[in-house]
Amino acid sequence: MQTPRNPLDRRRYSKDTRSTIAASGLTDGEYVFVQDVEKQVWVLPDGPHTHPRVLGNREPALYAGTLCMVDGCVTELTNLSGTFRCDDEEGLLAVADWLEDTGLELAPGGVRFFPFDGGRPFVLR
Repeated sequence: MQTPRNPLDRRRYSKDTRSTIAASGLTDGEYVFVQDVEKQVWVLPDGPHTHPRVLGNREPALYAGTLCMVDGCVTELTNLSGTFRCDDEEGLLAVADWLEDTGLELAPGGVRFFPFDGGRPFVLR
């Protein structure tokens, strides 16, 4: 079981009104995502320092990263988040499974893990 992580930023940002649960029909674009403690994956269009605004109020997260949608398909799913710094491969795979369970298609080779020790990124799935 994953342990919830608190955001590293101590400021209590408000939840961004554009934050929504990831689901089929998500428009093409680049997003940040945060998986809440109920295992739901929330997305927000990518931008500067947006991870703490996905859930807001310093809510803890199980996982966080980025995803890219192209033609209704998740073409890239990563663990890139300086706010939550998720460093376990299993957590990213759990997010991928959750997205597929909600009806989103994931492109082969699109789930990529970036080690925080500076090692090379690699494809998980």
